[in-house]
Amino acid sequence: MLTVFNQSLWGDEAFSAILSMKSIPDLIRTISHDTSPPLWNLFEWLAFRLFGSSEIIIRSLSFIFYLIAAFFAYKIAAHYWNRKTALFALGLTVLNPFFFTYAFEGRMYSILAAGVTASMYFFIKKQWTAYVIATLFALYSHHFSIFAIFVQGLWFLFEFFFGDKKASGGMFKSFIAIGIGYIPWLVPLYNQAKMVGGGFWLGRPTISDLGNLFSDYLGTGIKHSLAVYARGLVLVALALRVWTKDVKKSLFFVSWFTLPIILTWTISQKFTPIFYNRYLLYTIPAGMLILASDKRKYINYLLLLVMALFAIIDWHYFVNPVKIPFRDLAAYVKQTEVGGDFLVNEDAGNHKLWESKYYGIPAPIYNPAGSELPFFVGTALMEKGDIISTLPKDVRRLGVITNKNAGEVKINGFKASGEKRFGDLNFVWMKKL
Repeated sequence: MLTVFNQSLWGDEAFSAILSMKSIPDLIRTISHDTSPPLWNLFEWLAFRLFGSSEIIIRSLSFIFYLIAAFFAYKIAAHYWNRKTALFALGLTVLNPFFFTYAFEGRMYSILAAGVTASMYFFIKKQWTAYVIATLFALYSHHFSIFAIFVQGLWFLFEFFFGDKKASGGMFKSFIAIGIGYIPWLVPLYNQAKMVGGGFWLGRPTISDLGNLFSDYLGTGIKHSLAVYARGLVLVALALRVWTKDVKKSLFFVSWFTLPIILTWTISQKFTPIFYNRYLLYTIPAGMLILASDKRKYINYLLLLVMALFAIIDWHYFVNPVKIPFRDLAAYVKQTEVGGDFLVNEDAGNHKLWESKYYGIPAPIYNPAGSELPFFVGTALMEKGDIISTLPKDVRRLGVITNKNAGEVKINGFKASGEKRFGDLNFVWMKKL
């Protein structure tokens, strides 16, 4: 049965998988010239050596970190409220549709959420050694965890000026320890930030984009006919929440849920756009904690209905994979390939180089114009021969991976002789004229 656990990898997942197959020194060296910290790839490297590099192993690793994030949401609710609230927080977090989609993404998003949620738990508990470790874990998972630390910094200032000065002293020492622990990645961070500052693939977000992100996080993160009803019930539950019961506590979770989102949206207006929904999903546990807590008695039934709708939406997503079936394309190529064939990725800007490598059908990017590719298509990992501007002279038949129809593929000296479509992707065989 095909599910999101065993569906084909897509570009970014395949990029991470190819990177994690390298030695650790090569992995660190390569990723320092890309846009992310290395922790996800180090865990993936270990998983590959222990269990293999199949899609299920990759997605299972992500799923484990997703469960860890949900576990710490449970722990936070149990600490602040009670076991019933904790169970609601756990259920809402686990079933949240947007969060659920990234439980199976072979990238660093669930490990980011796990690190940030653990960091918040130990911050709340004032367990400073564990807090330092969890926060460094988050920072070495994804740069956007810095916005969660910004939220913690605001609460440090609040405690220092209006609250528990002793606790603020522990926070300050922890911030110093975190800074020292992050020193090894400061130079790569500077270079990566400079690279992104030179231009990124994201557009400048609008007010509508901001609203859509909050909508996705509160119920519409998976496109389904029931999603709008789930979001409506969530909004009703939030409106009926007892907001005056413990204002300080509510403000903490509201700041965790909203400030990283608003900050990145604001930065994106003035500088290079960096606002993107999956980079900020670590705020979802905070939203679900707000939803689960300080509720009126009859709201329990409403939240049970929300979770039921979430579960239906999630199950539909789980058994209806949406990623391009590249594994099927690779199997077709291997069955039909003969001596003298040569494979290429035709669209340099939207190439499938990493999927091609992962599934064992090497197909360099054909870039006859010789134009330089932007860094965000994975140039840090590209090797000699991954991009070519001329085709070998002895090619008898050319296999082209493309998003175009056969008649739209124009390569000098070749004519389309057949095609096979795999979802939105096409594979075209071309004969030499």
